[in-house]
Amino acid sequence: MDSPLADVEGFLAQTPPFDGLAPPQLRRAAAAFEAVYRRSGTEVLRIGEANDTLWLVRRGAVETRDGAGNLVGRYGEGESFGLQSLLGARPVRFRAVLIEDSLLWCMPRAAFDDLRAASRAFDDFYIRSLEQRLVGALEGSAAGKQTATLFLTPLSQLARRAPISVPRVTPVAEAARAMSAHGVSSLLVGEGGELEGILTDRDLRNRVLAQGRDPSTPVSEVMTSAPLTLDADSPVLSAIVAMAGRGIHHLPLVREGAVVGMVTTRDLLSLQTHHPLYLAAQIQKQDTREGVVDVCRRIPQLFELLLASGLRAEEVPKVMSTLADAVTRRLIHLAQARLGPAPAPWAWLAFGSQAREEQSLRTDQDNGIVYADDAPAGADAWYAALAREVSDGLDACGYVYCPGGIMATTPEWRQPLSGWLRHFARWATLPDPTAVLRVSIFFDLRGIDGDAGLVARIREAMADCAGGRGRAVFLSALARQAAQYDVPLGFFRQFVLQRQGEHRDTLEIKAAGLLPLTDLVRVRALQGGVTVASTRERIAALVARGAMDRAEGDRLDGAYRLLCGLRVRLHADLARRGEAPHNHLDVRRIGHAERSALRDAFLVIREAQDALKQDFP
Repeated sequence: MDSPLADVEGFLAQTPPFDGLAPPQLRRAAAAFEAVYRRSGTEVLRIGEANDTLWLVRRGAVETRDGAGNLVGRYGEGESFGLQSLLGARPVRFRAVLIEDSLLWCMPRAAFDDLRAASRAFDDFYIRSLEQRLVGALEGSAAGKQTATLFLTPLSQLARRAPISVPRVTPVAEAARAMSAHGVSSLLVGEGGELEGILTDRDLRNRVLAQGRDPSTPVSEVMTSAPLTLDADSPVLSAIVAMAGRGIHHLPLVREGAVVGMVTTRDLLSLQTHHPLYLAAQIQKQDTREGVVDVCRRIPQLFELLLASGLRAEEVPKVMSTLADAVTRRLIHLAQARLGPAPAPWAWLAFGSQAREEQSLRTDQDNGIVYADDAPAGADAWYAALAREVSDGLDACGYVYCPGGIMATTPEWRQPLSGWLRHFARWATLPDPTAVLRVSIFFDLRGIDGDAGLVARIREAMADCAGGRGRAVFLSALARQAAQYDVPLGFFRQFVLQRQGEHRDTLEIKAAGLLPLTDLVRVRALQGGVTVASTRERIAALVARGAMDRAEGDRLDGAYRLLCGLRVRLHADLARRGEAPHNHLDVRRIGHAERSALRDAFLVIREAQDALKQDFP
């Protein structure tokens, strides 16, 4: 006959941190709990009282608030509360009230302390914060437990020798001899520890030999000034993203302002030949659209490799977006080679997920073109031809046409600068949330290629939308849109799942989580004058400016990382099974810790939505 505690043990065996206890410890834990049922509205803990009990929610939900009534936290099935007073043997600091009829399990302090002494993992679990739980749920998964490999390796480990420097007045002939003598492909230019520029073997070919310059020409005339640098302790991933995104092959490393080393694409490629930089380099070498398409067929395999290598799941979309940028630039350059020089300065714009650097598998394209107002008559025909060639190429590479026509092939999204400025000026006065919804994608904007000054002017116009006379109306409309998403949590913090159709009993993780989160962060960014496109960069910038509380920023960042990571892993699983990528997550396929953290993430979004409603009534 089954033990009367079998049900209790069964639940604890699926509930962190009890799921990590040895069987004898698990049985002792089950025997130590006492079950109590209380009605909604019951005050379980009062501020100032002593607490000698571990409270575990079996069913229902609990809310804790400080003395001023501010919400501190919410807890549901499988979660514990009142830990600060229990762990610190101090009076209760936060009032705990049931917000649903609840079944609670209570464990005396003595039994709780015995379990802490018996298991380090059990003890560590109860000192982790909400932000740590959100991110830790993914890191505790099978993929997250793998040893950090090449993508997390500090760049300093690749710099095998001190960099070679020459003064700016050094003749290029002497610099070439120095490169040959030391067996290096680049030199730093500067004196006294100051980095003024970098001279590479490519500079010698393209800027000296190809142009017939005199060998006595000083290196200052042919070097690349103010080169990009990275901290020597940055991970390899940072160099991959930076070098692939900018098409550079040499990257000086600095520590406390001084150059301490150099890494090259050869250094990175020596680690592994199938990482993003390798594919980006292969893309840049292709001289036909068909060649680019062929390289892009390897991207799905790269997607799985990134996870298997130990890279955090939430970092994968940034790498995928970097590759999309590389594909776009190569297609642009191939088209320009056929069409000839542009009639006036211009820039290619990316919107939506590519602009936010949040792309996954099977994404559509959202793009536009801006060109100078002084372009000659008939110039739009050149830009239209460019748009068609690039958009067709992107579609062939797997970045399918935008169903809504938000592409540079649409005349409305291929405009001179004045046309784009009129767009944003008009959007700033839209009071209708439905109309705002249609244009919100344009407020995630990034320049991919072309004149950076034109992109900067559009960013200024974007900021003016939230700072002009129509600011309140415009931001209120955006806030209303961001707050209208239904967070899929019901009574007892249970997930509200789809009830019919092909994806019955699943969560649409993008529509239910990522979209509302990115929308509300976009509103806060515009409100705070932040014009970067990435969701995580927006959060960091808002916190740095004091426009967002650090604790709130950490919670939003943790929720984003969890949701993004779950979506990436879902797409990788589908790819392995040969199924088309979608965003319908079966919560039964993820662990208990991840389900609990996912509930936390949805609550973080709901609270942020509530704050938006208060700020924009």
